[in-house]
Amino acid sequence: MIKSFLLLVLLIVTLLTVIQKNNQKLVIYFSVFSLVAASLYFYSHAPDVALAEIAVGSAFIPLIFLIAISKQRTFTVLLNNTDDFTYQYLVDEFLQEENLKLKLLNASNVDHEEAKSVSGVFRRLDVDLIIDYSHKKKKYYLLCKSDNKLIDRFEKKVNHVQKIRIIRHVDEVTLD
Repeated sequence: MIKSFLLLVLLIVTLLTVIQKNNQKLVIYFSVFSLVAASLYFYSHAPDVALAEIAVGSAFIPLIFLIAISKQRTFTVLLNNTDDFTYQYLVDEFLQEENLKLKLLNASNVDHEEAKSVSGVFRRLDVDLIIDYSHKKKKYYLLCKSDNKLIDRFEKKVNHVQKIRIIRHVDEVTLD
């Protein structure tokens, strides 16, 4: 009876983990999953496996995830060919929703060699978004890394604006 209940709880926690968008809540669900799994191991007469699951799955791994998530609290934007961004309120709303701080760079204040080429600039300057303005087309071009998950959510926020076009860029691979 207890095992059936724990299996049901494990299924529910698994579904909650899969659909969760907030990274911190996701880590909590992961930790709960590990605790329930450890309980199942214990009731299946494997206390050594249960202890290992508690130590690693419920404590150590979630701690590493939380440290990594806490490090990602800034959203770096590089302004190129423009001093302002008309749709700054969209960026501000996005930052507030994601609980991020804005780090704004201007291409004129950045080393010319680093800013002149898009290739590698995302990695070298740790830039999430480059805002470029075309005076000819009177349109903003937002360049970003193709694999940036934050940009996926930002793109949903700005896709209704006609004068903004998001361009995904595959950044060059560097050997560090």
